[in-house]
Amino acid sequence: MSSYTNCFQKHSFEELNSIDEDKLRTFINTFLENHRLDENSNIFDVGTNAGSFIKVLNRFNIINNIHCFEPHPILSNKVKDIYPHVKMNEFCLGNTNDNINIYIPEHSVGLSSIVRRPVFDNLNQTINVLNTKCQRLDDYCKENNIERIDFIKIDVEGAEKCIFEGAHNLLSSHKIIAGVFEIGNTLSDAGTSTEEVCKLVESYGYKINKSICESDYYFYL
Repeated sequence: MSSYTNCFQKHSFEELNSIDEDKLRTFINTFLENHRLDENSNIFDVGTNAGSFIKVLNRFNIINNIHCFEPHPILSNKVKDIYPHVKMNEFCLGNTNDNINIYIPEHSVGLSSIVRRPVFDNLNQTINVLNTKCQRLDDYCKENNIERIDFIKIDVEGAEKCIFEGAHNLLSSHKIIAGVFEIGNTLSDAGTSTEEVCKLVESYGYKINKSICESDYYFYL
């Protein structure tokens, strides 16, 4: 684990814990305008990083059934210590049930991805390669008896399409109610495109709101 201990050298945990806080609050506000959450609702945080989304959820008094996915060993343990009420999964979601590599820049941990992105070559940093479990979202929910995801946040630095490919059953049966996914340069850098991801999501009958934030899209039924 020692090779991952420099993760707070460029940005402190407190900084990472506040990344995108305002825009995440906006997305939850948008969701709550049309939906109600209760003790049986399920929230998914895919690409938890330092837990800024959990921080936002807490401010809305949302603390039940929060499923987090963060394979970075330092970040996941730190988040568990601060937010013990979440279910922390220290592995990746994707389009396969197998072990995969995730590439983790030594200092710029927010750029970590299961895709070996060209941007890594320009960072002047050690790129740690962590071999970790990967699971399809469909299979994770089946294994954990989860019938519905009320809201899902997906921020996986270019691997967003892989998440949706692994959620075919949930999407086709409309068991994911709404969510937000990152778009923009990270997708093209990872060998896919915003248009490709949007086309996939819309093929399941979802609508996409592209006007809330220029770097993220909100999708809903």
